[in-house]
Amino acid sequence: MENIKNPEDIVITAADDVEVVAAVEGGAEQVDVANNEEQAPFTKRKRKKTSGVWEHFRLVKLSDGTEMSECIHCGEKIKKLKDGTTTPLHRHIGDCPKLKAVNRGQLNLKVLPGKSDSSSMIRNWKFDNTRMREVISHMIMVHELPFNFVEYELFNVVMKEANPGFNKISRASIRQDCVSSYEIGKKRIQKLLNTVKRVSITTDMWTSSQNIHYMVVTCHFVDSDFKLHKYILSFVDVPPPYSGVCIYDSLFKCLKEWNIETKVATLTVDNAKTNDVVAKKLMENLNLQNKLVVGGKLFHVRCCAHILNLLVQDGLGEIEDIIHNVRESVKHVNASPGRLHIFSELAKQLSMPKKHLILDVTTRWNATYAMLSTALEFKEVFVNYADRESTYTTLPSEEDWKKVEDVCSFLALFNEATKIISGSEYPTSNLFLSELFGIKEALDAVVLDGSDYMMAMAMKMKRKFDKYWGTCNLLISIGAVLDPRYKMKLLEFSFNSIYSPDEAPRQMKIVRDILCELYQEYIEAHKAANIVSTTETGGSQGVSVGGTSKSGFSSLTSRFGKGIKTGTAKYDQHIRSVDTFASAKSELDIYLEEGVYIGDPGVYFDALGWWKENNLKFRVLSKMAADILAIPVTTVASESAFSAGGRVIDPHHSSLGTKMVDMLICGADWYRQYYGLEKKKNEMNGKLAIAYECKLKIVSKIDEDVWI
Repeated sequence: MENIKNPEDIVITAADDVEVVAAVEGGAEQVDVANNEEQAPFTKRKRKKTSGVWEHFRLVKLSDGTEMSECIHCGEKIKKLKDGTTTPLHRHIGDCPKLKAVNRGQLNLKVLPGKSDSSSMIRNWKFDNTRMREVISHMIMVHELPFNFVEYELFNVVMKEANPGFNKISRASIRQDCVSSYEIGKKRIQKLLNTVKRVSITTDMWTSSQNIHYMVVTCHFVDSDFKLHKYILSFVDVPPPYSGVCIYDSLFKCLKEWNIETKVATLTVDNAKTNDVVAKKLMENLNLQNKLVVGGKLFHVRCCAHILNLLVQDGLGEIEDIIHNVRESVKHVNASPGRLHIFSELAKQLSMPKKHLILDVTTRWNATYAMLSTALEFKEVFVNYADRESTYTTLPSEEDWKKVEDVCSFLALFNEATKIISGSEYPTSNLFLSELFGIKEALDAVVLDGSDYMMAMAMKMKRKFDKYWGTCNLLISIGAVLDPRYKMKLLEFSFNSIYSPDEAPRQMKIVRDILCELYQEYIEAHKAANIVSTTETGGSQGVSVGGTSKSGFSSLTSRFGKGIKTGTAKYDQHIRSVDTFASAKSELDIYLEEGVYIGDPGVYFDALGWWKENNLKFRVLSKMAADILAIPVTTVASESAFSAGGRVIDPHHSSLGTKMVDMLICGADWYRQYYGLEKKKNEMNGKLAIAYECKLKIVSKIDEDVWI
């Protein structure tokens, strides 16, 4: 509550020499008795009082005719000066104790839920219009609302009902508030990025309805508390020509803006040729500065979900005749409301589940899988539908339905793998190898003992599999080793399925050698950091015992200067850089020789949480594991921004400027995480069902002004 804004009628009884009744409306309107007296005809109208002090004072007249100014807060009376000077009144405003209490605001009690259902907490709360505008700007960005939402009549009615002190906001003001919130969020994320040494980047391209090519850049890293972070850093337009060099320039400009151009450990992109150029040039730049681990062998990460999509699309091309009839059947039913009604009534008669037919997007294999699996459930409904619709001529035969069932059973494995590796809120580099060898086994089984159509499908998919995964994928292999459930055991188990008996041991040796090389680089970096830390502190700080510096060292530095080190300081520097790692077995050897972690079936396992718990035991290896587990194996985190882009730049909002689009997309991502609105982890072995996002193409540009 601001300066007494709620009006109320007060009857003031003066002392023995004062008799006055005044109606007071504090703050907004001060009713002055003298000013409100009815003016006598032909008299000079009294000048209206304009000083701000009259919001806190009123004129009263004593019985002897003396005019006084009375404070409406504490009741103190100050004699009115003949010349109208208000200096004494201003002085009193600064000293009035009751006015100070009013300015602090009246605090309300706010009841907050406690840790248990039966407990609660109570704390003071004060309505703040500034804070309200800040939160509303967050709401505008997170829920992708137009700026003129704050001008909706019922929105303002609701806000006034919630608190009468709410001040109406214009769309121009909320636009500026969104810019301010974006800047605040950017500073918070920049501060967080300054604390990490390595980040992983995913990026992809998208074309909007205005034919503007946007590039999204997403950053992934693990903080010192072993918490995985994902932030969209940029959603910017890329100028033509859209070559690999131009895309690289735009990407590097973004990295430079966030001051992370030397911290990039990996780049995850899809298999477009332009992305190969981007990855090559960025890797060359970082190699010149010796910023990449193991010579950049882990730097370029190809999107595994994209490879799976290419693999399955090749296979589906071999059974297009089977898919055609199902697709045409779905199109026929969805062609008119009458047909949909007939189909729905037939489904009710057969007590079918309340589902809708899905028409696939031909570029998304999992959409085709969803169409086939859903249509298979309505097989009997399609048969009855054909009896009632003479125009329906594409009913699949019983043999076709059997083929659809076989295809769906086979593709379920790929669908599950796509869901697992498409998560962005949990590590994925450690999860894919276990799914990959399952896919390889399924392909081999179908090739050896399958029907003709399934064999043709599997053969084509197997050729694509060998093209991309015929040689060892170092990232997913090392990621699996650094998962305490798998270690080298999973490699021994899976490589025998993926590779030939002669090739499997050789591939395992490659992984082991790269793992040791990577670990050794982290050891050297850790030693160097300790030497620098000891050098910086050893010569300037005394050796303290119980928080008190020893007087001997203090006198030594005062006599001979700060460059002199005590024997204790020298030994501390030595032990930090040498003896800690001089043991017979390294942390990596100890970790690999220990047994694997066996968790409870069906319970989500947090790999980063395990490394956090064992951080003291594996001081260096835990840092290496955190950096590897932070690497995403898909670009889904970036591509999901295109769905948001399609909603922000929809046909009614397509005149938004590129900078405003960047602000809205990034701000929405930041504050969605700030308020904990990201999807939670699934407790079933971390299998978070995040659908693989497609790149949206938005239609025509329409002028509008609600965002401007």
